[in-house]
Amino acid sequence: MIVDDESNILNEVKAILEQDEFEVVTAENSRRALELMENETSQDLGLILIDSLMPDTKQPALFSMKPSSGKKVDTTKTDDFLMKPFTREQLVDFVKSKIKQ
Repeated sequence: MIVDDESNILNEVKAILEQDEFEVVTAENSRRALELMENETSQDLGLILIDSLMPDTKQPALFSMKPSSGKKVDTTKTDDFLMKPFTREQLVDFVKSKIKQ
C-alpha cells in the first residue's frame, strides 16, 4: 500500500511498482488507508509506504512498515525511510529489501 496526499507521486510510485509486478493499493490520506486496511488482512499488505518527513529534518520521504511483522513501529530508524526524490531503481530496491526483512 502507498499512502501519499500528492496524486502525481501516488500514481508514479504505483506505476513503477506495478511494472515490477508488485500488486499495489493506494490511499490519498490516512483515513482512506485505515479503511482499506480494515478490508485487507495483514498478509495481503506485505508493505506500507507512507508519505512522511525524516525525523529531525524537513526532508520528505516514504516511511516503510510491514503490518505482518507485528513489530512496534519505530519512526526513528532512518533505514526505514526512502528519501525523496528517488529514482525508479532506488524505489524498487528499497521495496524488495523491505519485503524480504
